[in-house]
Amino acid sequence: MRQDIEKIYNEGNDIFGLPQIYKGINLYPILLKDLKYQDLFYQIFAHPKNYIPNVEILKSSYLKFLIYVLSSVFGDNGTEVILALKKLMTYITKSEEIELLYKQKDDLKGIDSIDLFLKVNDIIFNEDDFEAIREIILQQNNMSIEYVESYNPELEDALRFINKDNADLSLSDQVFTFAVIMKIGLSEVQGYSLFQFSNLMEKLLTLKEYDLYKPLLVSGQVTLKSGEIKHYLYHSMNKKNRYDSILIDKDSFMEKNKDAFGVI
Repeated sequence: MRQDIEKIYNEGNDIFGLPQIYKGINLYPILLKDLKYQDLFYQIFAHPKNYIPNVEILKSSYLKFLIYVLSSVFGDNGTEVILALKKLMTYITKSEEIELLYKQKDDLKGIDSIDLFLKVNDIIFNEDDFEAIREIILQQNNMSIEYVESYNPELEDALRFINKDNADLSLSDQVFTFAVIMKIGLSEVQGYSLFQFSNLMEKLLTLKEYDLYKPLLVSGQVTLKSGEIKHYLYHSMNKKNRYDSILIDKDSFMEKNKDAFGVI
């Protein structure tokens, strides 16, 4: 997270489902029940920009990338993606007054010839402000800029292969499982934010795993080939890297396999 955003970001608000505030505008978290806005969130804010091998795109802001590049994902000339952005920002800000503005610069060509702005109520945000808004929205909905921008097509294929057994696990599977184990109604679960539900589900699964395997480890009935049984009071506020489950730390690998390597 950028240092300037980190200074104003309130992690406690995410815990209790409260909005983050940026330059006088409330940014509300996405709720579990609002599935269409979850889809818009991933379509609008979760596209990696930095892996595209195009200097002009790499240098451009995410707002320009959204309008000029991702419009192809929506299959139009930018109209649909603008409408989708307005719809999502209306939901996130609880404001009906959302506009996308532009300013023409005659001395430049291409993407650089236009400055884009997002207007919410009477406040106008420039392209750099939009970068900050995007980062805040990703963070409060249990993602991060680092996670999104670390996208690598080859590693993504490997990740899908590793997770193939859980590929069919849908949101409904998770919600119903959570409700049954916690013995609560769906009316309560639907009010959770994405951040709340993701972290609650992670803690719940860790607790179940710990209660199941820890006694077996202590008694010697089972042994672990690698890793550990994580205690359910572990610190989990730091986001995992996108490919932690398939990448091995070099130093740890060398230490475990040092006898297999010769010395130069």
